[in-house]
Amino acid sequence: MLNPNIEIKKWFYTHLVSATSLPVYDGLAPDSAPNEYIVLDGRSSSQEQGKAGYTNSVTIIVDIVTKSANFGYKRAETISDLVLTAINSNTTITLSNGFYSSSVYVDSIRNLDGLNPLDNVFRTLITYNLIITQN
Repeated sequence: MLNPNIEIKKWFYTHLVSATSLPVYDGLAPDSAPNEYIVLDGRSSSQEQGKAGYTNSVTIIVDIVTKSANFGYKRAETISDLVLTAINSNTTITLSNGFYSSSVYVDSIRNLDGLNPLDNVFRTLITYNLIITQN
């Protein structure tokens, strides 16, 4: 059984860039990142073996980060609308290496903020749960 997190990360990266035109980073953004970007974070999975193959419950967090001198979540939530339009329960996910997704849904959406004298950081985190199967 291969690790489905590798393939799902590639799929999310491609679709997030396409939907938002923002840079997407894996785990951590560099100090040189622009004021708006997305971080793929919190990937985890658990595996069960069935009669026909392996099934994985996969969780991935899409962390939308906006920095500015302004206050409020408006821009982060506007970007989250783009993400949710592109990736939702009706989305068909096709992966390589014999993986396919039989289910994708949004587990939670939450906002975080960090206010400091230089930047105000507003984040919207979207947690996706997926069922990935490999034959």
